This record gives sequence, structure tokens and C-alpha cells, in this order.
Amino acid sequence: MKNIMWDYINEETDKLMDLLDHNQIDQFLKAYDTTTISKVIFVASGSSLNIATVAKRFYEDVAQIEIRTYTPFEFLGHSKIVESFDRAATLVVAISQTGTSSGTVQSIERAKELGFTVLSMTERKETQVEQLGDYYFNFLSGLESCNAKTKGVSNSLTLLIVLAISVGKEKGLISEELFKAYIDEITASINDITATIKATKKWTENHQDWSTINQFLVVGHGTNYGSAVEGALKILETLCVPGSVCEIGEFSHGVHRTMTNASNVMLIQTEEYGQEVMEKTIDFLSGTVGRLLVVNATSEPVQDERYINVAYRPLTASCLNITVAFQVLATALPEINGDDPNRPMNNDLTKIVNTRV
Repeated sequence: MKNIMWDYINEETDKLMDLLDHNQIDQFLKAYDTTTISKVIFVASGSSLNIATVAKRFYEDVAQIEIRTYTPFEFLGHSKIVESFDRAATLVVAISQTGTSSGTVQSIERAKELGFTVLSMTERKETQVEQLGDYYFNFLSGLESCNAKTKGVSNSLTLLIVLAISVGKEKGLISEELFKAYIDEITASINDITATIKATKKWTENHQDWSTINQFLVVGHGTNYGSAVEGALKILETLCVPGSVCEIGEFSHGVHRTMTNASNVMLIQTEEYGQEVMEKTIDFLSGTVGRLLVVNATSEPVQDERYINVAYRPLTASCLNITVAFQVLATALPEINGDDPNRPMNNDLTKIVNTRV
């Protein structure tokens, strides 16, 4: 039986186009003066925290906004520095796909107590996360009833990027022409998704041995370090084996010592700073590890069985389609073993620690 995650992944193109056509960002910009923002605090967990890590570069480079990312535990337990931030120049963005994260709810309450303005983002309406915020964005992805989120991740990532470039335009930091170039590239990236799904499915069909791995490492850099973290989370959630993540510059500072012919390594290759080090690392690992996969988003597609090529989109570092490629891997690999990617696994823990309200 086909898993529901395939339906969600295949819905992404339409859901993302709906997101681009919606006016919620324009409405927010009319209601809130974003030109005064010099700092944004993202409070989120899991995939929502990962997309904030990806989006960080756009806020810093395009909108000249300092970014702080906190898990709810960090925000609630170590908020002394937060108390010193200028309330008028700081926006707290609280993200929870389901809108039911107990930590995110408590973080919004704490941020409001401290006098900060809060923008809430969820997939679901009529939740505490939505209702507690001063402003609200919906992912516009529709409900997603599975553990490992897909379309909600892609929509919320795109939403954050469009907000960043919109604020940059409002501040006069980017021209109308550059803003349009970003939107055109995002639109093209959305249209690339079908090809990414097809290419990744084909790769998994030809590399079914990856379904039996007992550990793996994902390596990324630049914008797509966050994509590497999200990719690792997706695969460990569905394949239910230990996974880790590393930034390419840190790989040679100790992690490389663990590499053997039993290692399974996935790397993200783009044309951002660090490309040369990534290429040298790929060459080294080609003769060292047992299994190697490169998700390649450079201007030069590589015809090699170890590569999945996604479209080159330099303004956004192809982050949307790199994310989709890992979603497909996470869905396809367990199914090779006859496993449901969303099968129960230690589900009691979330009840014990009250993850959800």
C-alpha cells in the first residue's frame, strides 16, 4: 500500500503555487512596520527549527537582520540575553506545524510577558500557537497527518524566504528587479519539484541496498547546512536508524576519523563558499566509505550513479529541491524493506514529556 507521504510530496507543487499567490505577507507588511526590525528570534523545534536555519542567510544577507534561533527549551531556560534585546526592533517568530507544541506555546507566552511582538506560524488554524501570536501566517500546505513532515516543511521554508526578501525590499535593501529575480527563481524551483521526485525515486530504485544501512552521516554547508540537518532528521525519523550531520568545514576536524568501508555518507554539493573543500572531500570519501550519495545542485550535472542532480538555482542555493530530494529518500527507503515510514516507534515518549498541548 502506498504511504500517505507520497500524496503529500506530490501535492507540493500546487500547494507552493497557492502560497506564492496568497496575500498574507502583503497584509502583514501593511499591518507591521518591518523596516524597524534589526533582529529576529526564531523559536521552533524539529523541522521548523531546521527551516529557520536554512532561512537565516536570507534574513542576514537580503534584509540585514540579525538572526537568533532557539529551541523552546533554550528560549525558556536561558533567556537572560533575550531580556536585553530592544523590544521595538526585535520580532519573535514562533513556528509549530501542528500548532500544538507545548514548548512553543510556553515560549510565546514568555515572549509576550517580556514585551516582544510575536509572529506565529502553523499549518493548522484554531490552535494555541495561532491564537497567542500578535500576527499569524498559515503554511497553506493543508493538514499533514504523518510523523515525518514534507509539504509543510517545503511551504514553511518558502514562506520564510519570501518574507525575508519582502522585508529586504521594504527596507530598500534590494531592488524591485532583484526581488522579482528571487520570486522567478522560487517559481522555477517549484516547477523543478516533479523532476527532483523522479530523479530521486530512480536513484533509490537503483540503490536499494541503502534501505539496510544501520547508520548514516549527512554533510552540507552554507545555506544548505540547515538542509543537511533536515535531511538527516527525515531519514532517521522514517528509517529509524541513527543518523548524524556535519558542516563541511568541520568534517575534517575529527569526524573524518570515523570513516570506514562501513560508513554511509550523503553530501550536499552547491556553488556556495566551501565548494572546493566539498569537492575534495567527495574525492576522498569515494575511495574510503562503503556507500556515498551526493545531492548535486551545481551548474554542472554529474553523470555518476552516486549522484542525484537537482536544478541549479543560485539565488536560493536550490534549497527547496534539495529538501524535496531528502523527503523522497526518507519515504522510499523504508518501503523497500516493507516498512511504513510512519510506523509507531517509541511513541510513548511524547506523552511522557508532554510534547503536545
